[in-house]
Amino acid sequence: MLILTEKPSVAKDFASALGFRFSGGTYQSGKDEITNCIGHLFALEEPSHYGNVFPIIPSQFDYRINPPLEKQARLVISRLKAHRSDSILIATDADREGEIIARECLAAAGITDFSRIKRFWVSQALTKEVIQDGIRSARPLHDYDLLSEQGFARQKSDWLVGMNFCRYITRQAGARLVVGRVQTAVLSAIEQRCNAIRNFKSEKYFEHYGVFRPARGGTEIHGIYFENGETGFNDNSRHEKLAACIGKQARLKDSRTERKTENPPQLYNLNAAQKDAFRHFGYSADKTLKIIQSLYEKLKCVSYPRTPSRVMGSGNVDLCRKIFGSLIDSGQLEPSCSERLKKVLSASDISLKNKRVFNDSKLEAHHAIIPLKALPENAGEEQKDIYWMIYNRFTLAFLPPCEYEKQTCILQAGGYNFKITGKRITNSGYKDFETCWDENEETGKPEQSLENIDWSSLVLSSVETKEKWTKPPAHFNEASILSFMENPRQEDRHVSVQDETRRKLAGLGTAATRHTFIPKLIKYGYIAMEKKNIVCTPLGASLLNAVRGSAIKSLANISETTSWEERLDENPGKFLSDIKTFVRESVSREARIEIPAAAATTAVCPACGKGIRRGKANWYCTGYKEGCKFVLWETIAGAKLTEKDVIKLCDGGKTGTKHCTNKAGRQFDCKFLLDENRQIKFEF
Repeated sequence: MLILTEKPSVAKDFASALGFRFSGGTYQSGKDEITNCIGHLFALEEPSHYGNVFPIIPSQFDYRINPPLEKQARLVISRLKAHRSDSILIATDADREGEIIARECLAAAGITDFSRIKRFWVSQALTKEVIQDGIRSARPLHDYDLLSEQGFARQKSDWLVGMNFCRYITRQAGARLVVGRVQTAVLSAIEQRCNAIRNFKSEKYFEHYGVFRPARGGTEIHGIYFENGETGFNDNSRHEKLAACIGKQARLKDSRTERKTENPPQLYNLNAAQKDAFRHFGYSADKTLKIIQSLYEKLKCVSYPRTPSRVMGSGNVDLCRKIFGSLIDSGQLEPSCSERLKKVLSASDISLKNKRVFNDSKLEAHHAIIPLKALPENAGEEQKDIYWMIYNRFTLAFLPPCEYEKQTCILQAGGYNFKITGKRITNSGYKDFETCWDENEETGKPEQSLENIDWSSLVLSSVETKEKWTKPPAHFNEASILSFMENPRQEDRHVSVQDETRRKLAGLGTAATRHTFIPKLIKYGYIAMEKKNIVCTPLGASLLNAVRGSAIKSLANISETTSWEERLDENPGKFLSDIKTFVRESVSREARIEIPAAAATTAVCPACGKGIRRGKANWYCTGYKEGCKFVLWETIAGAKLTEKDVIKLCDGGKTGTKHCTNKAGRQFDCKFLLDENRQIKFEF
């Protein structure tokens, strides 16, 4: 038997559970072997493979080995061929991507008979028991044919859109432009938000607050004036009327108490961890992933990061119980906090009853991100930040909920109504530990307590009127753009009422890819970072205008782009056929595209990531106001830098051959590139 996994770490887990030993590049036990991919060992061929044609719509898509992974690809192919008449167990990730990774390998090995192939389909932490149960319950590979069809249809459709529409837009505009199914929709959302902020007109309004005290003095309570359910008013005419009621007896008109429960936050998936890391530490989504990856691969103290799941599997109850206890006993926490946690450990719901943690129906390719052991002493400061964030979330998830009473009262003074709200915590639950370690936790202003109030003795003691202004929506940042990609329908002004009612539209990208789109859009010059805000550049706006004015306008329509996933799920074969027709018809139409000169460069500063602009005699970073000193002079040793040269240099490449002249007047040929200090270096 041959077992094929997606990652080396999973192959190692299988070997440990089954007692295999590493030898000759694979894990072996008798004639049985375990080998692994390293993600996608194969990729779709480049357009040049199909000849000089446009549009590029292959009748059959061909694959090539990813050059950096050639050695592993050759090994996997050889082992598959060696076991083609034997039983094969596919144990790649339990999702659409894992399915096509395996099928790419089978195709490369020439295996078309799947009768001896079974599929291991488990998303839980791979303990020995889980692996053995998963092998016993493995199903025929053919049971997953639909998933495979969906995966390949999405892979090929994204290739068709990217390869064809980038060429189409570039030809029409006469400038290098890049579009994509997800990244153009994300860019469209960013531009819409920027436009909403730019066009927003702030309006003044007034709110009136009353302070009530017992007639003989004592604890005061606060309320807000309202009429017809409204608390904000466009003029200040009510202030004098309310002020005239100061000193009048208040009457309790209504009082309601609601018992509420606030559950502890769920475990982290990648996107949730990225959002919190930005809020707490200012780390970008890409940086957060790299830190968690280092905790997983190098320090081996957290689980696999690229997961969409916020739950564990039913087979991982004992694992979590052991981890929970060992982490508390590790001595990492302050003694007082550790002792308090130990007291509630026995009462903590580490069992299948806790569906917020253990829920197979919500488990996807990988379980949630959790700590596996204590943080090693050699961890860096950034690793410590993210580890403790994951550690704290894991601990909170098993603690009791916070229980409280929400109190709402209506007081009337002089015929005017004031709404009084308060909160009384009856069981603080996990809230006792939320600030035990987390200095970044936003606790907010505590709500007033309405306990032991003698409502019959209250008098309106003062009135305060506050002048306020309506505020525009906030710019996207690294956290909010991830939230948007998870649920994009709220941002799109084109979303129909029917779509809103169905609430079925998929997100943009996946948990494993969403962090990649902002760096790409920055690299292309379509967006820029202004402090922590993401803004659309003139070039980005020009691209969107071009797309919206052409036959590929659906790429900038968020609801239409996300609905592709729905159509893909329903009928992957028809979906891919429709994409081919869409591409073929779209690129045959002309589009009038104008790119402003000020936005023409797509170069990105290698020092700070901001855009590059052309000056009178140089190319400079737009982040110079923030202190970036990166600059490229237009003329170097008598040779001029073109815009293409600047883009190549900023991307880490080198220019073509330049004909130069030194100070002595002697001519020489060389190429330009940037050294480690981002200075021009000659390559002869």
